[in-house]
Amino acid sequence: MLAAEHYPPVDAHSAFVNKLRPQGERISALALTFVLTQCSMKKRIAVVQGGFSGEAVISVKSAAMVLRHLDPNRYEAVLYSITKDGWSAAYGDNQAEVRREDFAAIGAQDHFIPDVALVMIHGTPGENGVLQGYFDLIGLPYTTGNVLNLALTFNKGLTTMALRHMGLPVAKGKLINREDLVDPVQLVSEVGMPCFVKPNQGGSSLGMTKVKAADQLLQAIEKAFEIDDQVLVESFLQGREVTCGVIPWHGGVRALPPTEIISENEFFDFAAKYEGQSQEVTPAPISEAQTQSIQSLAERIYMKLRCRGMVRVDFMIVSGSPHVIEVNTVPGFSEASILPQQAAAADIPIATLLDELIRSATLQSR
Repeated sequence: MLAAEHYPPVDAHSAFVNKLRPQGERISALALTFVLTQCSMKKRIAVVQGGFSGEAVISVKSAAMVLRHLDPNRYEAVLYSITKDGWSAAYGDNQAEVRREDFAAIGAQDHFIPDVALVMIHGTPGENGVLQGYFDLIGLPYTTGNVLNLALTFNKGLTTMALRHMGLPVAKGKLINREDLVDPVQLVSEVGMPCFVKPNQGGSSLGMTKVKAADQLLQAIEKAFEIDDQVLVESFLQGREVTCGVIPWHGGVRALPPTEIISENEFFDFAAKYEGQSQEVTPAPISEAQTQSIQSLAERIYMKLRCRGMVRVDFMIVSGSPHVIEVNTVPGFSEASILPQQAAAADIPIATLLDELIRSATLQSR
């Protein structure tokens, strides 16, 4: 879209248009100015951070990254915060109220009504479909998958079942409800040892434990129940951990160069992800055939699960075969996060990636 200064002078436009119009239907310079101003307006972006989980601290960093890289010549961006304490927006000199009818930030003199919500909330309510349901109700386009996609992928047990139904290799698992009686011996016979115990819904490895003996199971399950009322116990996969981002790209999808994760801890936990206790090698030092296989699988999962926006699919390469670990539908986007590293390896500037997210969200809403 041309900026306003690239248009010919308004008077010249008026004279030209009026020559073509029948007498009595002349257009004024003022009216034409209004039309041209509307055509050259920047798209208004609500960058949404916060959330109701322990991942909120990462959300703040992801949103800050977005604000640093959005092109100010193309977008007017306002930072929105959704927390347990309420909704607010950094509009004007103060924190503005958010009108629930249209997600407008209400300022002292005027208000900001967004064209697109760029969601950077990891965990609930931004990664489980709750916020997306609200956006659907008010007709606001957003940069993530829809309600069904996020509700499915946020539920690790259901996602694993769906991937297994697709014929993809996944870990053996057992879903436990809070009211279930747990027999550690029986559980070990089903999933093996060692195993992972994790909240069924949640991210950033919060509440997750690697269990090496049956007598540690009940304590690990109780820890996971502090995060969610369902717990997933999965078999341990021995191999190389690799993750692959998938993004919307020119009307289609594009898998990014995979990253190998070498954790300094027992597994890729919160500290390894966000506190520098891991090595992340991008592109992953694997064969070209393995790279293509992982990228193809990541794109297939993205399409089959009806994902949108940025997604990261985690794999474990076991005896040369990639097994799917998890699908992250609102992945971390801070300076320390993996997906920006993969975009850089693909020579995609962050500003360009954000352009694609916004364009895709706008097209999906039509």
